[in-house]
Amino acid sequence: MEGEKGPVCVTGGAGFFASWLIMRLLQRGYSVHATFRSDPKCKEDVSHLVSLPEASGKLKFFEANLGT
Repeated sequence: MEGEKGPVCVTGGAGFFASWLIMRLLQRGYSVHATFRSDPKCKEDVSHLVSLPEASGKLKFFEANLGT
């Protein structure tokens, strides 16, 4: 299993800094688990992350419910 990395959790995955972090982690071969808000008022766009070439199979999003 030489060279296998991850997974790494990044909270607030749709944010500016988190987006850059996710991109760099994917480029370095890590699997990334990222959270995003479940609040329908805060429609977070993650299309720029899903479209990264490294994202297929290595990027998973999880809904973070901040209301409970």
